[in-house]
Amino acid sequence: EILDLGRTARLFSPAQRKAMALRDKHCRAEGCTVSVDWCEAHHYRQPWSKGGKTNLNHGKLLCPWHHHRAHDTRYLVNELPNGDIRYTKRT
Repeated sequence: EILDLGRTARLFSPAQRKAMALRDKHCRAEGCTVSVDWCEAHHYRQPWSKGGKTNLNHGKLLCPWHHHRAHDTRYLVNELPNGDIRYTKRT
């Protein structure tokens, strides 16, 4: 299966989601343990709308709560060394 689709597809494929599930194990937000079965694929590196690619290393699985927060401009989003995502409310 092809796991790097570049700009040819906006949504992550079933094969990409399966690979992310094996890699991520749960929501990638810091401290969140929501199962990958309940998570959504998020374009982490760069949003699709701003030229992001639908490649495996550009995606992370996030539960709906954290996926919405990832798009909320009231929060800063930082990637930790282990690949988890930390949200910090802007002041």
